[in-house]
Amino acid sequence: MALEIARRRLLQLAALVTASAGLPALDPAAAYAADAFDVLRATWVELLTGGAIDATDADYADALATLVGQASSYQSTMSPNSTAVSLWPSLPLSDSANMTASYKQLATMATAYATPGSLYQDAGLGAAVATGLDFLAAEVYTATATESGNWWDWEIGSPKALLNAALAIYPLLDSTQIASYTAAIDNFVPDPTMEKTGTSRTASTGANRVDLCQVVALRGVLGKNGDSIAAAASGLADVFPYVTTADGLYADGSFVQHTRIAYTGTYGMVLLLDLAGLFQLLAGSTWAITDPNAANIYDAVDSAFAPWVWNGLCLDAVRGRAVSRVLETDLTDGGLIIQAVLQLALSASAAQAADFQTRAKGWITADNTYAPYYATAAVPAIANAKPVMAASAIPVGTEPDGLVLFPGMDRAVHRRPGWAFALAMSSTRIGRFESINGENLHGWHTGDGMGYVYLEADLTHFTDSYWPTVDPYRMPGTTVDTMTLADSAGTGYVSSTSFAGGAAVSTGFGCVGMDFRQYGSTLAAKKSWFLLDDCVFALGAGITGGSGADVVTMVENRNLHAGGTNALTVDGTAQSTASGWSASLAVAGWAQLDQVGGYLFPGGATVQAARTDRTGAWSDINTGGPTDEITRTFLTLALDHGTAPSKATYVYALLPGFTTAQTAARAAQPTVFVLSNTATVQAVTCPKLGLTAANFFAAGTAGVITASAPCSVVLRQTGGRLELAVSDPTQTGTSVTVQIAGGGSVLSADSTVTAGASSTALTATVALTGTAGVTEHAAYSVTTTDLPPVADAYTRDGTYASVNYGTASTLVVKNTGTTSSGYSRCSYLSFDTTALTGATITAATLMVYGYVSDSGGTSTTLTAYEVDDATWTESGITWSTQPALGRALGTATATTTKAWLALDVTAYLTAATPGRITLGLYQPTAGLAVILNSREASANAPYVMVTTA
Repeated sequence: MALEIARRRLLQLAALVTASAGLPALDPAAAYAADAFDVLRATWVELLTGGAIDATDADYADALATLVGQASSYQSTMSPNSTAVSLWPSLPLSDSANMTASYKQLATMATAYATPGSLYQDAGLGAAVATGLDFLAAEVYTATATESGNWWDWEIGSPKALLNAALAIYPLLDSTQIASYTAAIDNFVPDPTMEKTGTSRTASTGANRVDLCQVVALRGVLGKNGDSIAAAASGLADVFPYVTTADGLYADGSFVQHTRIAYTGTYGMVLLLDLAGLFQLLAGSTWAITDPNAANIYDAVDSAFAPWVWNGLCLDAVRGRAVSRVLETDLTDGGLIIQAVLQLALSASAAQAADFQTRAKGWITADNTYAPYYATAAVPAIANAKPVMAASAIPVGTEPDGLVLFPGMDRAVHRRPGWAFALAMSSTRIGRFESINGENLHGWHTGDGMGYVYLEADLTHFTDSYWPTVDPYRMPGTTVDTMTLADSAGTGYVSSTSFAGGAAVSTGFGCVGMDFRQYGSTLAAKKSWFLLDDCVFALGAGITGGSGADVVTMVENRNLHAGGTNALTVDGTAQSTASGWSASLAVAGWAQLDQVGGYLFPGGATVQAARTDRTGAWSDINTGGPTDEITRTFLTLALDHGTAPSKATYVYALLPGFTTAQTAARAAQPTVFVLSNTATVQAVTCPKLGLTAANFFAAGTAGVITASAPCSVVLRQTGGRLELAVSDPTQTGTSVTVQIAGGGSVLSADSTVTAGASSTALTATVALTGTAGVTEHAAYSVTTTDLPPVADAYTRDGTYASVNYGTASTLVVKNTGTTSSGYSRCSYLSFDTTALTGATITAATLMVYGYVSDSGGTSTTLTAYEVDDATWTESGITWSTQPALGRALGTATATTTKAWLALDVTAYLTAATPGRITLGLYQPTAGLAVILNSREASANAPYVMVTTA
């Protein structure tokens, strides 16, 4: 069937050619007489051009105009010069990169020649392409030439472009020309399984293997050589299985190239795009790919690529040195992945094709809010997208939330509504960054724990000249010695430490840690990130050493674009928006950057803040980039550790998208609490999520968790179920035992986990060998107890300050903003927790039933407070005698509809001594009156729901 479809496509193309030339229609029988190579050639040309498109469709207008403009420009400036050995004056062929650039320009001209609605079948253009191919075949890319410069140009870059050009103008070439071109390719790519390294050949891997196989396959199509196509199809077999080290696709979704560099967004994208084309090219032919391991490539769309495409952008954390290329942005590579996914859908199973098309439709729809897809995509990409976008039966994909870990390449990405956070680390396995071929000269700290914050409200943050203008010594999220470094210094450097990775529970929350050592410095630090529902909580400890230069932790380094004046507010006070402003700020609790988000500094911190106009050029970070100077405004927030820190620490949180009011409210009522921040263990608890997470850099204890060896641990309790997630970020351990204080029973465990339970402890011994840093899981049943109040009452100010309301069937809460109005009311509830003696409380929620009774609005907020004085009595408490409210705990929003309200009081109950405890209910600012049922009510009385491990 696939061969039949391909033949029909060939017939369609032939009909277009004859119709445009005014010739009689071809006899279908004659067209069907084309051999298998002609069918493959027609299929490939369709992949290059989009096939029989409707050139009058406005959706193609931009792409066609771009193609025509480029091809016309190349044709008009082409000037073959055998003396200067150049096809274009600006591209002397003594440089292998210029040879590839020359072939690529010929391929663009040939594509325009073969694309309906472009310079279709333009005789002069076609002749120019043929002339150019002959010139290069005579002067530089010959059957007897030897490689110089970059091997990639000779074996991948130039032959791929040569073949695309030759196949697109195939009817204009004779057998002598084709023989010349194919002989040259045979000289440089005799075997797709090998690539040139120095003076010898070594096994090709990953994307390079796929590129070489494409070259050999298309060489077979052009020269009608079935053995070449067979060799290419056979050579792909090594790419399909998952790898466990070095180059290739990992079972966890990682993709590595050049042995130790995370490269999903570039080399991985090339692999996916090339394979999508080869699968379609060879489908139904004698050389069709039938290897069952090829299924891994289709599965990789979901596991390896989709997590890194967000709102149509490919996140920079996996684009390697491509971030230094002016014409290859996160939007560019995201578009190419979309193109690959749509292309792959054409050869996928029905179920996977539907999934791929849904995902792509979502990305394209998101793209259209930023840079319209049809305005930036090439013709064939549009041709594949249009039927998907037009099909009402194909839903628009949505961005999935949650944390995805990639231990095979020391990367993590956390996606939440409105924002995404990517983390780039390094270790003994993965290098800090790569700089080769004059690219990415200042990528020094991009793998040192850099955090990439993406916001739907500002999708151009990285695309808008971020890389040539940002201060490369102060990348967000990093703790660095700011000593001066030479271009490319430390490229490919791998750390002496192996701890880089983390663990995640099934609901998409977790932690990541890194044992950091800086290249060229004695600086060391333990760093952790806790990826939660609406924040990224960051801890640092053991920050020691350095070269004598300043050591800083960068909380933020935000691109405000040209002349940005986003307001920075610190503890409620607006700071200067003038460029050049800087200050050392004694931050009591929080800061907020308009249109970006909030920052918490629990316990306070001295923050170095600056608003700076930075000027740079792409040529500063890429020798082939433009020299034009660009200026962008940046806002930085830094924690300065001095020039010789010893065991320094930090605590901060990112609140992406938070407003000033939201940030201030969170600072007043935090939801995350630090359990430990040392060089041994970094841990937090988030009561509202029922979550505790810890990175153990050595054996130790944090909160209810004890670990026998280095590991990452996450606990999350939902109702009576406790999920345990454990991983080995070092990827060197053999076994770890995790113990959780408290009793319960085992529900389930992965095959690597031996789980146990008693009345006093839950345990899990994890066999780590071979787990490669992947999270292992177990689940336990734990106990939930409902505690009714032993006393409750409300009090009232003003003339009612001496009245007791202990016997009322209701509790009332209202803050009028004064203490003598007679309408302010505060409620108190007392509980007996003696029954919980010896138990480990993991979550506690105050449940109250009520509604807003005032007519001045529809909703108001209640806050629970801890109360240290438990001596009050239900029959004696009044406004005049009521105990003081203490620390603010959880909040809830009451509306005019009667409903249960849940207020998180875990932080109080976990610290309180078993016995009688008191909780207060009030409003931190003036609000509406709320009527709640008391314990004397006939139904829906209040209680505290306590969960114990």
